[in-house]
Amino acid sequence: MVGTHHGSFIQLHLTDDKNFAIENNFVGQTRQNAVKKDGVWHNKHTNQFFYSKAEIKYLIQDAKKYNVTLIPEIDTPAHVTGLVNTLKANGHKQLADQISWHSNSYGDELHLNNTSIHFVEKLDDEVAADFAGQQNLRFHLGGDEFTDKTTKNTAYIKYLNAISQNIQQQGFIPEAWNDGFLSNSLNDLNRHIQVTYWNWTADQHGELGKQREKSWASMPNLIEHGFKVFNYNDYYLYFNISKANMTKQSVAYMTKDMKQYWTPALWHEDHATKVKSLKGIVGSSASIWADDAGSISDSRIYHAGEKFITSFLALAQKPL
Repeated sequence: MVGTHHGSFIQLHLTDDKNFAIENNFVGQTRQNAVKKDGVWHNKHTNQFFYSKAEIKYLIQDAKKYNVTLIPEIDTPAHVTGLVNTLKANGHKQLADQISWHSNSYGDELHLNNTSIHFVEKLDDEVAADFAGQQNLRFHLGGDEFTDKTTKNTAYIKYLNAISQNIQQQGFIPEAWNDGFLSNSLNDLNRHIQVTYWNWTADQHGELGKQREKSWASMPNLIEHGFKVFNYNDYYLYFNISKANMTKQSVAYMTKDMKQYWTPALWHEDHATKVKSLKGIVGSSASIWADDAGSISDSRIYHAGEKFITSFLALAQKPL
């Protein structure tokens, strides 16, 4: 679908609160400690689903036929519960306890220190090797929903700079969500990181939302400081899977709303945030999220989302 409609990439969200969804020797998740059910590998200890290395290789070869790049996302420092559980289940509890802590707001997170940096670099190195050999190599480092801090986060700056420079050494362009890009930190962050901009405040409103609008960099601010950005506008471009959203009426409404209001220049919820040109905006993406998918089948998701995705791909290529 993506290649046929002139899309150029698919980002695979491989780590989150529920899953660590890729075979990885360093973490200890392999086919040797897994069982295949209905064509899907399950970790015997955690029952998490994951792609095997052979499956990733096949997907990359298939994507190449359509000139599509597959982008791995290893999301840290938050959304790591699946990773932490995998480490513990595979005999690495001491390491898991050493690198992670539990946040009341965001669940399991990695400490922003040298130990975590070295751990993530080794993890990313193996994943990068699995995704090598493609055109336009990109690697997403995550960085969303990990802190309420609105003052300069020196520890995160050091952390993100280190892991992004490491992935550059493997030949990949590093990418990260916009959450950690505070206006007062832009001169200190690695300019080679491409920023995937999903929301100015991480969907927070009220007093926290106001604080974030003051401290978090807007998309124009990022561009002014030399960063390349992707428009991932969560208000118009997120397809959240649930029984309610899968109805024809819901899909039709979401598609109509997107077609009526969104352009690649609209980076936040309201039209006051529309930029005048696409300078610095190097792409856009619609996203499919399955937090509440339940037992909804892949086939049903594909057919329900097809109109939404193809409509987005057409809009994304229109000139302003």
